[in-house]
Amino acid sequence: MVAEEGAKKSNCLRCAMRARSIFAGLSGEELCALGMDVIDLEFVGGTTIYREGDSASHAYTLREGAINLVKSLADGRAQIVRLLHHGDLFGFEGLHREQHQHTAIALSTVKLCRLDLRELDLLSQRLPAVREAIFRRWQRALEEAENRIVDLGTRRAEARLATFLLQWAQAYPQRRSLPFPLTRQDLGEFLGLSTEHVSRIMADFKRRNWLRESRGELEILDPKALGAVGAS
Repeated sequence: MVAEEGAKKSNCLRCAMRARSIFAGLSGEELCALGMDVIDLEFVGGTTIYREGDSASHAYTLREGAINLVKSLADGRAQIVRLLHHGDLFGFEGLHREQHQHTAIALSTVKLCRLDLRELDLLSQRLPAVREAIFRRWQRALEEAENRIVDLGTRRAEARLATFLLQWAQAYPQRRSLPFPLTRQDLGEFLGLSTEHVSRIMADFKRRNWLRESRGELEILDPKALGAVGAS
């Protein structure tokens, strides 16, 4: 577990991510009576939030930045199993397992809300809206994982990458230029492609003027064209 200098108690009532958190269905009165502390944390890119096999005592909401979740394979390699952006939850497997099942690594400067899992378990038993929100997020993550398995086995590389870029953009509907701290290697590992193949496809998309990249930012210039590729 990494150091946590600068940790402070979060104000859930004023949080910009409240509508996307597991507390979205609670009233202001219920939020004030949670009976648990939500802690704000901030880490620089490259920081390991927790490691696979660590004791699972906390879960997190990603408020800002990007994180990859990495699983160790039997042959010693590591596989990216999820790429997270703002509003995503992670570490919640600790509600049913004693240890984290993957390693969480910050891809950029990240801001997190940390929740104590024992307190969250008690809270979810007391407030059905919280329990339902956690279940829906788990279900969505499972569906995304299943869809990716299908994509890896049946879709062309260009379609996989185009779909991923459009899905990433959907997380930032109010922004023209999107945070995009992912490397070609990150994209390749996640989509089951070589780094070189990802680089060639991205270069082709840019050559066609479908997207633009600059200093960790991505701009989708022609979503219809990317959508057509993704549907092919």
